[in-house]
Amino acid sequence: MQIPNQGNRRSVGANMTPMIDVVFLLIIFFLVSSHLARQENRLPLELPVASTFDPVDPDKAPLTISVDQQARWLVSGDVVDLSSVRAILSDLKVSQGADAAIRIRTDGAVQYQQVEPLLREAALAGITDAAIAVREEAGL
Repeated sequence: MQIPNQGNRRSVGANMTPMIDVVFLLIIFFLVSSHLARQENRLPLELPVASTFDPVDPDKAPLTISVDQQARWLVSGDVVDLSSVRAILSDLKVSQGADAAIRIRTDGAVQYQQVEPLLREAALAGITDAAIAVREEAGL
């Protein structure tokens, strides 16, 4: 019996070209979708009035940050700036850990652009429990 010569055989391997095409298509998809998501956050929206709400748990007292009609940030009645808010939120996260929570009270005329930095700084500090205080509509 004659054994076939191994030197004349072509090695059979997987063709990687379709795999590379799929990877490039996925990269393009994620780049385009992330770009569209960033643009969506810049749209000027008129936020709706809340008709339902979850009452605050009295055992869990969150830090309250108020935003008045002049778009000033107040913590415990004192006007604070962005760097002070950053320090307050990081101290809150260190002292309360995973239970750290904030509540933002705003005047109805305040634009979302004045509230968004507070939410962003809370997220950067690692505080995931953030609530915006609302009042119950009359007649409910």
